[in-house]
Amino acid sequence: MRRKHDKGEIAKAGLEVVLSGGFDATGVETILKQANIPRGSFYNFFPSKEEFGVAIIDLFAENLHQTIQLFLQDYSLPPLDRIKRCFEYFITKFESYDCSKGCLIGNLALEMSDKNERFRLRIEEALQNWAKDFSVILSEAQKENAIPSHLDPEMVAENLISSWEGALLRAKVKKSSEPLKN
Repeated sequence: MRRKHDKGEIAKAGLEVVLSGGFDATGVETILKQANIPRGSFYNFFPSKEEFGVAIIDLFAENLHQTIQLFLQDYSLPPLDRIKRCFEYFITKFESYDCSKGCLIGNLALEMSDKNERFRLRIEEALQNWAKDFSVILSEAQKENAIPSHLDPEMVAENLISSWEGALLRAKVKKSSEPLKN
């Protein structure tokens, strides 16, 4: 009896392939092989490769949000320590991939933002949600006088994410987590 597959399972398997090789360079056949599904099944779940791309962005963004929430909701720690722990986790994950792969959102932003408006908008939405998660904690830190009151938590969150993505790009080039730790 043949095993039944689902859309989420294919997106999860395909996400890993795209994270390693990029979206344009990843063919449907490669995704099928990674997901261990028969030829032709891809289009039963996704009407196009673009739909698949949107699905992996959504999957990555949701996983990112859930991971961030695990750290940010650890109320045993002060707000800034929660953010620090979150980034330390991301660094450990990056190191576990031998300082490669990086962040799907950042990778696709570089690869696809100028090519595909739908991807660009979905990536921007994911980045905005990430910034919202951090700005809530930064507001909490502000109330505890851990950061100056004149700083805008939303702008600080945007800058944190921009700095992280830039450092991640640099870390991939250096094949070292040093830029992330700095």
